[in-house]
Amino acid sequence: MSWTRHKGRALADSDLDGDALHAELEDVIRVDNPHLTDVRLERATATGASEAGPSKRWYEVTYLAEDPEDSSGP
Repeated sequence: MSWTRHKGRALADSDLDGDALHAELEDVIRVDNPHLTDVRLERATATGASEAGPSKRWYEVTYLAEDPEDSSGP
């Protein structure tokens, strides 16, 4: 397995911040990418409200994850 840096978007509760926000974003990333393991959020930047309602916000995210399907590792 190898660690890979990923970038993407994730939707989270706009009332959260700090560790609670990071935990929710990591959970969303895991649900959207079930093949990835050990997801670790590096950075999240709010990009604006979502069409899902005022209580949700989109974040641009950068995270590290292990991909057990990736055979390029040692």
